[in-house]
Amino acid sequence: MRTRHISVIVYEEVLLTALSSTVALLAGAKKAVVRSGKPAPFEIELVGVDLHDVQLQLPVQFHCRKTISDDFETDVIVVPPMNTEDVDIDKMLSKNRKLTQWLAEKYHRKAQIISLCTGSYFVAECGLLNGMPATSHWGAIDDMRKRYPLVNFRPEKVITQSEAIITGGGGFSALNAVLYFIEKNCGKETAITLSKYYALDYGRTSQSIFTIFSGHRGHKDEDIHRAQTYIEDEFKTDISVDQIAGRVNMSKRNFIRRFKSATSLNPIEYIQRIKIEAAKKSLEAGESNIAYVTYEVGYNDLKTFRTIFKRITGLTPIEYRNRYNTETLLTYSN
Repeated sequence: MRTRHISVIVYEEVLLTALSSTVALLAGAKKAVVRSGKPAPFEIELVGVDLHDVQLQLPVQFHCRKTISDDFETDVIVVPPMNTEDVDIDKMLSKNRKLTQWLAEKYHRKAQIISLCTGSYFVAECGLLNGMPATSHWGAIDDMRKRYPLVNFRPEKVITQSEAIITGGGGFSALNAVLYFIEKNCGKETAITLSKYYALDYGRTSQSIFTIFSGHRGHKDEDIHRAQTYIEDEFKTDISVDQIAGRVNMSKRNFIRRFKSATSLNPIEYIQRIKIEAAKKSLEAGESNIAYVTYEVGYNDLKTFRTIFKRITGLTPIEYRNRYNTETLLTYSN
């Protein structure tokens, strides 16, 4: 098997921890394969967008031997994420238009692309994800769905692959996409060894437990904003869709249509997400009685609560409590 060339993209707003962790994992895989007596599976190279010396927003500078303006061939392109909380996405995409054009060109010349977390913005921007499943950071999904309606976003997924594009989920869970690539190119044993060395949760398929539901407020429908506020204020009571629709003077059918158009959820799903988010916070804060939490967030049936909780978070209430209960974490730390 020939040695493949991997280009890891470096830009000013790149998330340092994601970039360094990605390079460390790839370098570790290469070293492990060579140590076993086999040829190096790949060569890793940092590639700048405009400059060879890229000064990050942190006091860190990377030296890249190439920029995307240089004439070179590559087999794999890794697009690390940016911190979207501190970035104007419109300006970021405009500033890096050359990168999105380059990604499309290289993909059509048979390069594989791996986007990590919010690095998927760049891949979606050039249309390569249209009609494909893709994941990203859960906090960016609402914005991305509005920008790229042709992409089949799967926010619950840690990894997606379609054709020659791999996308990774949010934060450090995106490193599972790097491990997936390493497994395909260096073997499962190497991937597992690296996951143990770096204490990564190898084989994780869902990032649902990390999601913080913030209400899908990035729309301009004021009537639906009022409906959302009503739900958030009254979710502990037995509210119905008819009742909410009446509060905003709409027919039930029109209300459901507009609510889903604005929030990407139907009203029942929205109520469930609000209830489960409240339950998560209660369990995290130290409440250990699952029955109490069930009734506190407005469910009368423990079985129904468990079923909905696991569907949304991927864990049972007890599993979630044991993992994130503050008192439990303090006990372990002491």
